[in-house]
Amino acid sequence: MPVLEKAYSGLVTALAMLAGAVLAAITTALVINVVLVSVFTTNIFGMADGIEVGLMAATFLAAPWVLKKNAHVAVDIVTASLTPRIQRPLHVVTMGLGAVMSGVLAWSSFQALLIAFGRGSMIQGILVFPEWLVMIPASVSGVLLAIEFIRQALRSPALDRLQTGL
Repeated sequence: MPVLEKAYSGLVTALAMLAGAVLAAITTALVINVVLVSVFTTNIFGMADGIEVGLMAATFLAAPWVLKKNAHVAVDIVTASLTPRIQRPLHVVTMGLGAVMSGVLAWSSFQALLIAFGRGSMIQGILVFPEWLVMIPASVSGVLLAIEFIRQALRSPALDRLQTGL
């Protein structure tokens, strides 16, 4: 089990680092584009398309890591005032709902990926690329989010509060 835990943690961290690299690349490209437009009256071809896909991908790639670190927004004003006897079952139910919704995300995005792949659908913008490529992050993220919600359902809510934040 520790090997599986280590592999899962490594994958989630690697995807978060990839998301950070995508955001850094977008930021760098924006700066370069401003200079190009200001000095040379030209711009980076397909930048808007790249930013659209990059932001979507980075969001999905980083989501499992954010959940794992409890670095997300949590409105716990009600649950914090409940007794531990009530908190635990409520925690399990909410984490279970999160796992189910993440599973639905993974399943539906994977089904859409398969359909787009089967049809050979292309995204036609400034850049032209296969539609199924943009569905990979949502499919992977859905699976990892479901796993993380299940992991958190098995842990104590008090432990989650101790690990909140970055």
